[in-house]
Amino acid sequence: MKNQSLLLLAVVALMSWSCGTSSTLLEVLQPSQIVLPEDIKVVALIDRSKPEKGFANFMEGAFSGEDFGQDREGRRLALQNLTTTLTRTPTLQIKGTGVEYTGSKNGKQMLPPLNWDEIKSICSKYGADAVIALESFDSSSDISYSQSSYKSKQKDGTEITKYTHTARRNVRVYMGWRVYDPKLRVVVDENTTNESDEDTATGDTQDRARNNLRSQLTAVRELAAKAGDSYGKRIAPVWVNVSRTYYTTAKGADKDAMEQAHRLTQAGKWEEAAEVWNDLLNTARDPKTKGKAAHNLALAFERNGNLSKAEDWASKAYTQYGNKTSQNYVYVIQQRISDQARLDYQLKKVKP
Repeated sequence: MKNQSLLLLAVVALMSWSCGTSSTLLEVLQPSQIVLPEDIKVVALIDRSKPEKGFANFMEGAFSGEDFGQDREGRRLALQNLTTTLTRTPTLQIKGTGVEYTGSKNGKQMLPPLNWDEIKSICSKYGADAVIALESFDSSSDISYSQSSYKSKQKDGTEITKYTHTARRNVRVYMGWRVYDPKLRVVVDENTTNESDEDTATGDTQDRARNNLRSQLTAVRELAAKAGDSYGKRIAPVWVNVSRTYYTTAKGADKDAMEQAHRLTQAGKWEEAAEVWNDLLNTARDPKTKGKAAHNLALAFERNGNLSKAEDWASKAYTQYGNKTSQNYVYVIQQRISDQARLDYQLKKVKP
């Protein structure tokens, strides 16, 4: 997670370097989509999507064009990424169990819920308050081809017709999840997801175009990992990194002050940088510089968790000084304020 964050920051910084801006990453606690019962603190993870063995299941995979072991890898990556995502929540502790059950014959459908004695047994064995189950998993794909022609001039001056073949593969992953609460004897969440992605590749023959596609196994792995991460964010508040852009340069007499503030941010001295931006609001003659300073102050307040002040300064940057970039930042902050209200409820800081 840390390495990915550093890579993202480096890429964004490189892109913005020539534009008089820089970027910084903020760690934000993102609210979940649903609220689990307050007494669920520890969850046990099981896999109930294991396919049946046998010739019929093998033939289904062959006819659907599956790579060998792709569903097994997909299940593993979905569970692994769910686990990784839930390590970034302050509300849940997740325990891997290695428990596997055979799922339905049709991987797109879930079996009826497990019986409560089984759920209680799992919770007792692993010291959990609830069970998260991957209830179903299936993947499928289809591929189509098209052809286009173009004229190619030869060394002797003659023209010949050549063909470009295009292969398009659509890969789909279907998953079903349940969260079992044995205390209430209720399935507190039941959710199905359908992730899909399309790859396109070209070649001078149909076979070469197909061979230039990303492997189907790779596509399934990536979609399954994405689905596992998404389900973790559905059921628990999760820390995520978000990128923010701020201004580093100005023209004329304000150039040195703006560059000084940038150096302060690079040294982690955001409060001192904010003092420079505040001074520029009083001394700068160019309205554009004032707009940049106001935008940067909004970011400084967001970093400190003062979202109300951040909204005020972003709004001033746009409405008073005409900084168009700040208009979108106002919407971002307003969404964060809305998210924070939901988050306060989820963390029980505000009673329902």
